[in-house]
Formats: sequence, structure tokens, C-alpha cells
Amino acid sequence: MIDLGHVALLILALWAGTWIWQSVGLRDRALEQVRRHCSKADVQLLDESIALIRIRPGRNRSGRVGLIRRYGFEFSVTGERRYPGYIELHGGRLLNLELAPHPFPGACPDEPPSNVHSLR
Repeated sequence: MIDLGHVALLILALWAGTWIWQSVGLRDRALEQVRRHCSKADVQLLDESIALIRIRPGRNRSGRVGLIRRYGFEFSVTGERRYPGYIELHGGRLLNLELAPHPFPGACPDEPPSNVHSLR
């Protein structure tokens, strides 16, 4: 017999499945944005992957409340050294994408790192 407890568990399971499905889609969207940005910055996205670092409540630039997801990734200029980067999404919208200071492609390796590439 189905009672209210079973219905509540079914609703909870459906909600969790929907949330996971949506999170996978957002991760794929973030990965595509990182690929495009790395291509424009002439750096190599390492491992072709990003990892969820943190989820927190927050507001976007227009003040709308929602979840902000922060994904981390690594990139390289020459293939020798790894540099960190991150992307933040509010829902499906890009809030920030930042690459750590690194030498520009073709620059002398003895030069200090360049300014941070940021997309704001």
C-alpha cells in the first residue's frame, strides 16, 4: 500500500535526480566556456576537465539570488607547468572566469608572470 511517506520519498528522489541532471548540464556548459576562453588566450586546457570546488548561495550582478558554482581547472602555456584557473556560474550565467598569472605564449621563460586574464 502506498502511503504519504512513500509519496514523500518519491518526490525527494525525483527532486534529487533533477538537481543532479541539471548540475551535469551546468558543468558541461562551464567546460565549454573554459575551452573557448583557453583557446582565445592561446593556452592549453589540461586534462580537458573541470572540477566542482564549491557551491554557495549568492547574488548575480543584477541582485538575483541563486546558487553560485565554482569550478576549478588547470591550464598550461607550454605543456611544462600547470597553472590553476577557475570559473564561477550563477545558474547558467557566467560570473567570472580567471586564469592565474602565467607567461604569455612565446615569451621568454625567465620573464615574470603576466597579469591575470580575467573575464568580468
